[in-house]
Amino acid sequence: MRITHEADYAVRIVYVLMQSGAHTVAASKVAECSGVTLRFTLKILCKLVGSGIVASRKGANGGYTLAMDPADISLGLIIESIDGPFELNHCLSDDFDCTRVKDKKFCQFHHIFDDVNAKLKKELYGIKMETFKNT
Repeated sequence: MRITHEADYAVRIVYVLMQSGAHTVAASKVAECSGVTLRFTLKILCKLVGSGIVASRKGANGGYTLAMDPADISLGLIIESIDGPFELNHCLSDDFDCTRVKDKKFCQFHHIFDDVNAKLKKELYGIKMETFKNT
């Protein structure tokens, strides 16, 4: 399992904004510092603004800042804001109809995947961006 490039880049973008402190940063500067193209940076910033992680300001002094304290921003939150809910296996989705068993709650594989998925999610939500503040 891999997170998407977009989620990986979102973590980098949040890191750049965190390093800037309370200063508003232009999208072009965020792109330059994160190593992500401007076009992709803008797309990701839009999602991060929509999820409440980042705030945007328009105008001559416009740009982006974190809307949350880095102590409250986890890797899990960033990743899910970009990629959607964690689902290690498609059978964990509410929309999935299993062809192996009539009811997923009686499937051993479903329970295993659900358990691993919950552990991964807990781990990623436990890693806060403030951990990386001085790196």
